[in-house]
Amino acid sequence: STGLAYAHLAAHRFEQAIEWADRASQDAPLYLHPMLVKLAANAHLARLAETHTDLVRLLAAYPGLTVAGWRARAIRWAAPEIANLIGVGLRIAGLPDE
Repeated sequence: STGLAYAHLAAHRFEQAIEWADRASQDAPLYLHPMLVKLAANAHLARLAETHTDLVRLLAAYPGLTVAGWRARAIRWAAPEIANLIGVGLRIAGLPDE
C-alpha cells in the first residue's frame, strides 16, 4: 500500500496517494512513510487544515523531525521528484527546516 501511495504521489495523483496512504496506515498507524505521503499530498492540494492535522500526528510519532533531517535520510532511497514533493509538503505544513 505504501508503494502505491508513493507511486500516486510521484504521478501527482494526490487524492489516490491519500487513499493508499490511509490504507497503509491502517496496518501500521505510526509508520513514517504513509504519514509523509498523506501530509505531502494534502499540502499539494492546499488542504491546510488536513495538512496541519497530518503534521501534528507526524510530530507526535517522530518528535524533532526536520525537513533537513528527513532529506538526509531520504537521499538514500527516494527518487529526487518524490523527495522534492515531500520536502515541499513538509515546508507548506510548517515543519522547521533545521
